[in-house]
Amino acid sequence: MIRTTFSAHPRRGRVLAAKAIVIGGVTFVVGVVAAAITIPVAERLLVGGGNFVYPISWGTELRLIVGTALMMALSAVLALAIGTILRRSAIAVAVVVVVTVLPYILATAAVLPAGPSEWLLRVTPAAAFAIQQTLIAYPQVDGAYVPAFGYYPLGPVAGLLVLAAYVSVALGLAWWLLRRRDA
Repeated sequence: MIRTTFSAHPRRGRVLAAKAIVIGGVTFVVGVVAAAITIPVAERLLVGGGNFVYPISWGTELRLIVGTALMMALSAVLALAIGTILRRSAIAVAVVVVVTVLPYILATAAVLPAGPSEWLLRVTPAAAFAIQQTLIAYPQVDGAYVPAFGYYPLGPVAGLLVLAAYVSVALGLAWWLLRRRDA
């Protein structure tokens, strides 16, 4: 279908931008709705099951909902960019899962020691999961503030900016390659 698209609209940069806007926008809206439903339901289920849930302010809950949706939208645009670079959508989805979810699992499941775990959550797209952090690390309290216990090395916005940087670089490379290749 990409050959047909480029025949109808030969300005490839605009096609890529339009696809990024559509996939990012739709994913963001669906993500907001999904997170707005899931977060309160999950909290009720945890409390109903006898688990202690730290109370959070409505501002933090709003950050969780909007931030999670934004993280999903940025990941979708990253998959689009990588798909454009690699020319294979299935491989692009696998690459995005590997570079985003795998470092998160390795860091938070206590598979790696604290140092490498924190490094992974600083330099990979998995840093964006920091937008979901609700726990506060107090400097006057000596404790184990490590990813395995729910503490991220970057702040919520900084983590999201790491993912945004990856998306920007990938989109730039995709745009550059798309203009220089045949369909």
